[in-house]
Amino acid sequence: MFIASVSRKALGPPTPSSSSSPSLTVSYSPKAPQPHVPTAPEANVERPPPDFGWQSKLNKMERYLVDFYLSAWCAGRAILSSTNCWIQDIAQMGDGNACVRHAILALSSTYVLDYKPDEKIRQASNAYYERAVTLLTDALKDERELRPGGSEGTVAAIALLNMMDVVSPEHRRSKNLLPRWLEGARMACRLLDATDPGHRYWNAENIQTSHAWVANTIISSRAAILALPMAPLDPANTGGQQFQWLLSHGNEAEARRIHGACGFSPRLLHRIAQVTHLAALLEEDPDSVTIPEVATAILKELHNLRQWSEINPRGHDSTDALLAHCDKRLGPSGVVVDRASMADLTAEAWRLAAIIYSLCRLYRLPRSHDEVIVHMAKLAACINRTPTSGSLFTAQAPFFPVFLLGLLAVKEDHVQSAMRWFESVMQTYCRSSVPPVYEALRRARKLLPDHLGNPTTDLPDHIGHRYAWWETLVAEVTRNEGILCLV
Repeated sequence: MFIASVSRKALGPPTPSSSSSPSLTVSYSPKAPQPHVPTAPEANVERPPPDFGWQSKLNKMERYLVDFYLSAWCAGRAILSSTNCWIQDIAQMGDGNACVRHAILALSSTYVLDYKPDEKIRQASNAYYERAVTLLTDALKDERELRPGGSEGTVAAIALLNMMDVVSPEHRRSKNLLPRWLEGARMACRLLDATDPGHRYWNAENIQTSHAWVANTIISSRAAILALPMAPLDPANTGGQQFQWLLSHGNEAEARRIHGACGFSPRLLHRIAQVTHLAALLEEDPDSVTIPEVATAILKELHNLRQWSEINPRGHDSTDALLAHCDKRLGPSGVVVDRASMADLTAEAWRLAAIIYSLCRLYRLPRSHDEVIVHMAKLAACINRTPTSGSLFTAQAPFFPVFLLGLLAVKEDHVQSAMRWFESVMQTYCRSSVPPVYEALRRARKLLPDHLGNPTTDLPDHIGHRYAWWETLVAEVTRNEGILCLV
């Protein structure tokens, strides 16, 4: 090896005749002989078994399916790895919970069949699904699942089976019936209501919940809440302290943290449910004095809500500040190329969509109202900067905001922003809920009258006395398409 030594002369101050740099003498020293260590024959080396670390025993096919779930499917769920609950929480449950494990195998094999059609995998997929349903039925009958903080595995299994119902056309019911995925989501929410550990705490910040519990509340309520905007109003779907556990995730800052399971914060998800609930109450009592006051408070909170993530804890002070920040990080195709910008743009798109939803359904402002158009423009700007393929395009993508923009926009450039997003996503085939929603969006824009949601007279001061045009829109869409899956 080479040994570098510095001469004694070089350590003193430099002289006029010497260089100002220390003189470096490099000499070669042969490597010292090492004692011979005999190696054991390869056949005698002890190695861990293939299923080392697993409580459950998996055969070769099951290991392949689990590997696909972990390395392929979960990777496409979120760009925020620390809150990607599908791999951080649910994958761990699959080792000790047979119901979750069979649900994982059923979901994974459904996707694998698209890339590798095989009769054995098809038969195994059906068997895994049937076994998961049987185990889930047994778990729902177990009273121990209803203890506070319990049912984590059961709720996770429901979420996995719901994902199968969403992406499997063969599982879809008639448009006149309640979709399977929505029925499952509401069942999971009822389980969370029964097992909510927050019942024992006066202060929500003191509630002690597990990482898996937090994830379950989001993946279950996300499907149930995001079905509300395009469904007829019914206070039974939002009243009675429903979804209150979304606010039991720690202090106020934690409630504003962007979660990988949905792409925005639990507080924002809860506010979307509240907006729907207030709209339902206003329909029952148009002359209410208190509902407009609560609506004003919620809208103010939505305007001031600043979300953050672990990769950008500071967040941004405004939409304009976020867009200016992202413009410095655009790639050649005009979209952001870093995880932090993608997470921030997605969360901001959801916040803007919640504001537009509140203005249109609760405040009953026409879609051509100046305030609505201003937020539409900001939403379109966020969407235009988000990629629709590659490693940054995951299930965190702003699906519902894009749909909302495409459905309600009155300016052609806003409509095209939404349509370009859908068309770009559709270029790559993958099991998802995007294709049926895109087709429903195209049909809805053709069928809906141009005047719907446009002002015909001056708006009354009281929001309850304004024309509830959103309900006409929902009635038209559900009559032709049923309840849309926007997750």
